[in-house]
Amino acid sequence: MAVPASYDEVKAHLQHILDDPSTPLDISLIDKLKLELTESTDRRVPGALLTLISQLLPVLQEDPTPITTLGVKATTYFSFTDLRSLEPPIDFIAGFKAPSPPVNLLALTLLSKAGGIPSDAAIVAGDPELVASLVEVWLTTTSTAVAQAAFDALWALLEIDLASPLENETHTHEAEDSTGGQGLFWRRVFTDKDVYGRLFSLCSLTNDEPGALSKRERTVAQGRLMGFLVKAGNLRWDLISSSQIPEIETKYDSSSILHFAACRMVDKSDVLMHMTLLNFFRDLLEIEAPGLRARVYVQSASTFSSPALDFLISHDLHLSVLEFYLDETKLDPVDLRYLHGPIMAYITQYAESYPNNLLQNPSSLLDKIISRVSGSLAISSHQWAHGQAPTGQLEILASLPRVLLVEAAKHGVNPLLAVPTSPPCKEALDALAKIFHGPRKLDMSDSMELNTSGQTPTDWHKEAAAARILYFMYLNDHPNFWTDIVAAADILAMKDVSLAAISFMKAVITANWQVLSGEVISPVPDTSRYQLPSEEALGTLSPAAQGLLPSSGVWAILTPPALTILLPYLFKPPRSYAEFVGGGAGDTQNIVWKVATAKYEVLVALYNHLKEKGDQVTGFEDIVRTLRQRVSEGPWGPLAQTTARVETKLWTSIRSAVRPANMSRFGAKKGRKLPGAEFSWEADPGGEADTAPTPLFPKYNVPRARPLNPREQKQVDLYRTLRERFYDGPYYSVLQSTSITARKDEATRAHFDPFHGMPTYSGKYQKQKRDRPELKGRPYVMKFFPRHLWKTIQPNFNPSAAMDGYVAHAPRIGVKRGFEDDEEEEEIEETKRRKGADEDEDAERREQEEEADILDADEDQEEEIIDSDFEDDEDEMGGDYNAEQYFDAGDDEYGDDGFADGGGGGGDEDTY
Repeated sequence: MAVPASYDEVKAHLQHILDDPSTPLDISLIDKLKLELTESTDRRVPGALLTLISQLLPVLQEDPTPITTLGVKATTYFSFTDLRSLEPPIDFIAGFKAPSPPVNLLALTLLSKAGGIPSDAAIVAGDPELVASLVEVWLTTTSTAVAQAAFDALWALLEIDLASPLENETHTHEAEDSTGGQGLFWRRVFTDKDVYGRLFSLCSLTNDEPGALSKRERTVAQGRLMGFLVKAGNLRWDLISSSQIPEIETKYDSSSILHFAACRMVDKSDVLMHMTLLNFFRDLLEIEAPGLRARVYVQSASTFSSPALDFLISHDLHLSVLEFYLDETKLDPVDLRYLHGPIMAYITQYAESYPNNLLQNPSSLLDKIISRVSGSLAISSHQWAHGQAPTGQLEILASLPRVLLVEAAKHGVNPLLAVPTSPPCKEALDALAKIFHGPRKLDMSDSMELNTSGQTPTDWHKEAAAARILYFMYLNDHPNFWTDIVAAADILAMKDVSLAAISFMKAVITANWQVLSGEVISPVPDTSRYQLPSEEALGTLSPAAQGLLPSSGVWAILTPPALTILLPYLFKPPRSYAEFVGGGAGDTQNIVWKVATAKYEVLVALYNHLKEKGDQVTGFEDIVRTLRQRVSEGPWGPLAQTTARVETKLWTSIRSAVRPANMSRFGAKKGRKLPGAEFSWEADPGGEADTAPTPLFPKYNVPRARPLNPREQKQVDLYRTLRERFYDGPYYSVLQSTSITARKDEATRAHFDPFHGMPTYSGKYQKQKRDRPELKGRPYVMKFFPRHLWKTIQPNFNPSAAMDGYVAHAPRIGVKRGFEDDEEEEEIEETKRRKGADEDEDAERREQEEEADILDADEDQEEEIIDSDFEDDEDEMGGDYNAEQYFDAGDDEYGDDGFADGGGGGGDEDTY
């Protein structure tokens, strides 16, 4: 055992302060000693320091925190037995009552060491004054840190002293983890009049005794008591819900400490305390909630309930919260702003933790809940896009039993269909992910599975089947929702939305789904509600010619529309740091890294689930092999060239695996082979995939320009704005999109567009775009221009016609006004001009052919772009191609969907 080097110096320093209290503390010297105190320190050193500190605290004239933290550090390796052996003994009560929070924290830290061994807790339980002082400092202190330390010490003593479930005649999940305590500390708290009475007196608003706490201090104590009762109820529900000392409980018009806290303690006119009370009710619902399972032990009215829910129902607390939710007029509008969230949180907890209890309510109540949710979701896209989504209602929707949503769909009021995927909203995506994922897998260690023979409104299997039904219902109503999900996932500027969209993908891949077997769709006794459709009836939601509906989430990903939308996104290389706010490489909080890792987790989940199901359908080996290669490359993936190869291999594998399973909507009809089928893996079973690396060009670093400074960026913006104004102006000429100019003169060929100039069959239906502005097509106020320009601006102007401001207003009979548009005359003139231009062009071309021998070299080179057989080819082919041959090439072999509509009249004899 070693003595710290600075111990003697610190001891002398503290003794000097004890002799002269005006001496300031040497903080650096004390901190040095803290670092030197280790487990191997001489056991006499901590004891001597504690004795010196206890003597110094009453006379110290500055903040005692350095001294109290030194005491905590010195006793780090001391047990409660070691502390009790010190002389003089530690006065815990004096430490609790000291008006200094640092001193309170030191005393509470030392007492909490008794929470490590049941025998030490029993010793503390034998001192009623000490326990009463502990409860008092916990409920009355104004320091949050002291209150938390007092609660931690109190709870450590209760937890270590928890008796065996057989001894306390109760059975809870947490009680099974008891440490073999004697229950002495529990009895001290709940059966000692002094201690138990303080729980009531310090929290009651009717206590007007001298020295009582102020109303503000009592409301703080009420909140601390409610939090304590929730934790105590998880271990010993019987102690908080039943009468312990009737004399004290009757004084406060209650039957138990729980009844006092829930019904008598809180003034509901205090909106903040009303919020706290509603949160207290919600926390009580979590105690022994059955969910989709039934406990092997039953202490409540049914296997669908719990003692906590029974208590809330018996005192009309549960019904009052439901009424607040269904009819908001029962609350003051000002209070409703604060109580709205806690009320919906309670409904969410009730629906999720007690699904069968909820379904046993009258149908009128359930219909009101569905209508309430549906009405709240009927908002504009603007509200969804700008953060005004009904978050609480979405949480309730995601917590409702899925069989209830399926039942609502039968009546055309399914609120799920009102949840949009565009515009993207994080809360909406989270709700959809929770619903489509299905129920959580059950932990059956302390419960039994609810029977699946139809005796209950819902169970795990029905919820799993309903999740699958709801997915296809939503997909049928929102056919583009996978496109919206991928688009939302790629919006890096909206981090929460992007991550929520990727989480949605993972939720579907890992979904807990169940097929609609006989037991799942069996009717519920005594009611015609909540019966799920059969697999055949569900097939009506399938798009035409798609085949069997996927039985699992991973299969849903490998079938259209997710197949052609989601997988390309997952295999697309992640965004780089350079293209998003220019940097952040290596920062794990950077959105680029978060999105890349989230996408990678989705790929890993897809790979793992495909491995599990790979032996069920032939062809999965190729998909698993391709995914394994991508997963092995990590979140950032391979180079761009490798990515293209991996993606191509994946598509090949998916097509070879999905088609034999009759899950593709693009299957060949009448037994014919698809194009390229002779090159499949089945044609050469002994063949192996070519895994040789594709030769790549030498790598080199592409030079990147430095980012623009603000001045340069402003110049670029001004230039681009000016350029756009040029382009959008009325006098900007564009290239002519027709290829007729290919046969015209040299001036016309100069404006020929080689990219869009070739004629196509459908081009004749497209409106031609004028490549030069036309003055006469613009309106002009002629009187603002010189008179000699009128004929130029308005070619059909008649000088002898009437004009405002120059000739009398009344026009002459039979004479048109100079500025009236004569459409018929203009069309006739245009036809004549076009006809004359064609004749001039023909004559000019004939003249050029006759004089071909005098053309120079440049002109010869220029003439090469003219195809002399162009007109002959057009005559033979009917244009640039034969439209009938194009549409009559046997394209009907692919089926009647969007890729092969059979257009063009190919017969049965047409094959590839």
